[in-house]
Amino acid sequence: MNKKFNIVNGDYLADQLKRTTIDGEIIICREALIKGNLKADNLKDFWKIRAESISKDYDVKKESYYTKVVSEFEKILHIPQNSEVNLWFEDDLFCQVNLWFCLTLIPKNKGLKIYRIFPKTTKEDNWKGFSVSDQFDLEDSLRSRVLFQEKDIELGINLWKAYQNKDTESLQQLSENQSECYHFLKEIIDSYLNIKPEAFIKNLIKNGTTDFSEVFEKFRDELGIFGFGDLQVKSIYDTIVKEK
Repeated sequence: MNKKFNIVNGDYLADQLKRTTIDGEIIICREALIKGNLKADNLKDFWKIRAESISKDYDVKKESYYTKVVSEFEKILHIPQNSEVNLWFEDDLFCQVNLWFCLTLIPKNKGLKIYRIFPKTTKEDNWKGFSVSDQFDLEDSLRSRVLFQEKDIELGINLWKAYQNKDTESLQQLSENQSECYHFLKEIIDSYLNIKPEAFIKNLIKNGTTDFSEVFEKFRDELGIFGFGDLQVKSIYDTIVKEK
């Protein structure tokens, strides 16, 4: 029997999947590639600069990056031949950048079947992703999965390269591609290129919304397309407050 792998964005979703009837090994993407240094010529150097970046931004030890993050990514690198790979990622920018990167790690020429799993959401809670899914929603999402064709994988890899190199022109061009494996591609890239979260938060504080919980709630409501969690918003918030 071919092996099954579920690559999920974060521990919360991993815990959700464990409470379902969905089988297969779970691999957790514990990165936040939407922030920090990404420039490196090879994976070894990439892990090093990411360990330094994460350590600085989130006050964690560099060693923990290797034990908790790199160890999971290395599982992707060693997925065996003819396996089935399910990519459980949401549609916001945060998740999409992580998805693009994971596609660069998945082995090529191994006869893998790779699928995109979409959260089952309404228009009103689209950017809440899998957080509003129960066991049955997740099982329905799996049944509605979409197979990656070669062109879809190539698109994801090219999106990662453009994002990694801050090649805004290529990102804009790539966002015009139509693919069943990527929803809201143009919208998230337009937001990334044209909306500055720092300016949004600075404006909230300037106009009297200074409590972090209120700032985070407004950010999530109005800029949910970025997919920032409280750690990302708090980092921006703290920087702005210190500048005052």
